[in-house]
Amino acid sequence: MKKLALLAAIGLIVASCGSGDRAAEATTGDAQDVENAAAATSVALDSGSTVLWRGFKTYVQSEHFGSIGVQEGNFLVEGGKLVGGTITIDMNSIHNEDIEDEGKRGYLEGHLKSQDFFFVDSFPTAVFEIVSVVDPTEEFKYSVVTGNLTMRGVTNSIEFPAEISVGDEGVKFSAPTFSIDRTKWGVKFHDSEDATIAESLKEDLIDHSIELTIKVKATNA
Repeated sequence: MKKLALLAAIGLIVASCGSGDRAAEATTGDAQDVENAAAATSVALDSGSTVLWRGFKTYVQSEHFGSIGVQEGNFLVEGGKLVGGTITIDMNSIHNEDIEDEGKRGYLEGHLKSQDFFFVDSFPTAVFEIVSVVDPTEEFKYSVVTGNLTMRGVTNSIEFPAEISVGDEGVKFSAPTFSIDRTKWGVKFHDSEDATIAESLKEDLIDHSIELTIKVKATNA
């Protein structure tokens, strides 16, 4: 199982390097059980942590990017290794960083928060909970992280490589940019079953991929 996970992560990196300007999609599957790590030490994430995002238009060279604030979270450490943890993301803090016009930027941010996309009124947070961490090897410098991502009330597991450092000061966690298919979490402009032709066309104009870059740390008190 560990070997398969490492091969999957290597494939993710190779695909990312060869796919032009788009990051490869993280391996996605059904939600997985999280083992109880009762003996682990919990280290709270530093305040001000963020997750970076990037989205695209489907048929043209157009994109938007920005950040989402981390509301709270922790890493679980046992025997000098990362064994679990949770990152809770404040979806109300979605921020665009490429549009200079304040009105247009506010419109996009409001649209992303609306029921058409992340529906933050009903689902104000997204949560990533670590299920397992496979250590790096001599051949592959990254750890392989598997966790459950819950967004808009839907939970799927995702698997991606990350650089993880555990020391006396705390934990540093940095994942190279990867993408997810937003539709697997029900993030759609309109569901195809009841969408009009115009609504379906609008959905098709927005790429299903959302790139995420995770770089957070937790400092021992």
